[in-house]
Amino acid sequence: MEEKKLGLFPLVAAILAGMIGSGVYDIGYQLASVASPGGAILAWIICFVGMLFLVLSLQNLLEKEPEGDGIYIYARKVAGPIGEFMSAWGYWVSGWIGNIAFATIMMIALGTFFPALGDTGASWPAIAIASIVLWGIFFFIRQGVESAMMINSIITILKIVPLAVFVIVTVTSFDFSVFTQDFWTNFAGNAAAAGEGFSLESVFSQATNSMLSIIWLFMGIEYAALMSSRAKSKSIASKASILGLLVGTLLLFVMSMLPYGLYSADELVALGEPCVGKVLVDFIGPVGAGFVGGAMILSIFGSWINYTYGPTESLQTLSEHGLLTERWGRKNAHGVASFSLLITTVLCQLLLITMHFTEDAYNFGFSLSGSAILVTWTFIVLYNFVRAVKNPHEKGRTKNLVIGGIGTLYMLYAMMVSGFAYILLLSIPFAIGLGFYFNARKKAGDEHVFSAKEKIVVAAVVLVAIGSAIAYAAGLV
Repeated sequence: MEEKKLGLFPLVAAILAGMIGSGVYDIGYQLASVASPGGAILAWIICFVGMLFLVLSLQNLLEKEPEGDGIYIYARKVAGPIGEFMSAWGYWVSGWIGNIAFATIMMIALGTFFPALGDTGASWPAIAIASIVLWGIFFFIRQGVESAMMINSIITILKIVPLAVFVIVTVTSFDFSVFTQDFWTNFAGNAAAAGEGFSLESVFSQATNSMLSIIWLFMGIEYAALMSSRAKSKSIASKASILGLLVGTLLLFVMSMLPYGLYSADELVALGEPCVGKVLVDFIGPVGAGFVGGAMILSIFGSWINYTYGPTESLQTLSEHGLLTERWGRKNAHGVASFSLLITTVLCQLLLITMHFTEDAYNFGFSLSGSAILVTWTFIVLYNFVRAVKNPHEKGRTKNLVIGGIGTLYMLYAMMVSGFAYILLLSIPFAIGLGFYFNARKKAGDEHVFSAKEKIVVAAVVLVAIGSAIAYAAGLV
C-alpha cells in the first residue's frame, strides 16, 4: 500500500503540537520564579535567535541536500556513523523522558477534577492512570503514523482555543505600570532588590536561569524536517519549519509575558501551578481552573503522541542505516517500527513508576529531556557551518557561515547552562546505547567498529556514566 504524503498543514500542526504542550500552561510560573520581565525578555531573544538559526540551518540543508534522510544524516557527515547514532539516540532519549513531564502535568490537570490524584502528578493513582494513557497511545500509534498526525492536527486547532481565551480575558486587565515596575528586578524572592534598577550580572543570570524552561517550549520545532521523508516535498517541510517557529514563538511569548502585567512575581508564584489555570481562577472563578485543566489534558495528549512517534522514527532510521540491528526497524502492516515503539513505551513506563519517589517529577522530566535534545540540534547547526566552509563558491555561503557558527555557539552555551547534573545523568543512556551500536556494527561485518579517536570518546562516556550511576545511587546527583 502506497504511503500517504503529508502536506504543509499537518507538518505545521505537528510542530505546534510539540511546542504548545504542557509548558505553555506553566511558563509564567517558571519564568517568574527566576526572572524579571526584562530578564525573561532577554532570555526569549537569546533562545529565539538560537532556534531561528537552527531552523534556518534545517531550511538550507533541506534545500541544498534534498536527498537527505531525516535530521540525523547531518551528524553522520560531521562525525561519521557514531555521530549519526549519538544524534538519533539523543533524540530518542529526549522523547521518552519528555513523556514523563507530560504524564505528570496531565495528572496534575486531572487532579482539578479528581482531588484523590493529588497535586504532584506522581501519586500511585496518578501513575496508574498515566500508565493507561501511555499504553493507549502505544496501541493508537501502532495503527499508523499518518493517522496519528492527522488526529494531532485536529487536536492542535482545538487546544489553541483555550489559550486564545486566556489572552482575551487577561489582556483587557493588563497593567503596563505593573509590568514595568522593577522591570529588571521583579522576580520571586527578590523583593529586597526592588528599585535597584538594571544590573548586567543579575539580568544575565536571570536570562541564563530561564533558558531551559524556554528551550522546553521549542522542542518539536524539528518535526517537519524529521518527517521530511513522509512530506510531499522537502520544500514543504522547509516552509513548515519556518512557519511553525514564527507562529509558535509569538503565541508562547505572549502567554509568558501577560502574567507580569497582572501580578508581581511573588504574587504570581504564590498562585501555584499551572499558572494559566490559577490566573483564570482569579478572573472567571473556579470554572477557569476546570476549563484550563480540560484544555491541558487535550494539549498534552497531542504532545504525548508527538513525543512517542517522533523518537520511534529515530530508532527506525538507525536500523535502516545499519547502526541498530534489523529488529529495531522492522515495520508492522501499518508502517510502524513496532519493536522500537514497544521499547520506548516500556522504558517510559519504568521511569514513570520511579517518579513517585522524585520530588519534582515535572521539572525533572522537562529539564532532562531538554538537555538531551541539544545533542541533536548541535549537530544540525554544526554541519550547516562545516558545509559552508567546504563549499566556498556556493551561493549564500557567508550567510550560512554566520548562521551555522553562531547557532553552534548557542547550542554549546545552552548545554553549559542546562545543568551539569543533567549532562552527567544523560551519559548513562548514551553509554548503554553505544553497546547496541557496537553489536549492530559487528553483526554488519565491521572488523573495527571504533576508530582510535572514537575509542577515547566511548571510554570517556562509559566512565562518566559509571560515575554518574554511582553518584545518583548515593544521592549526590
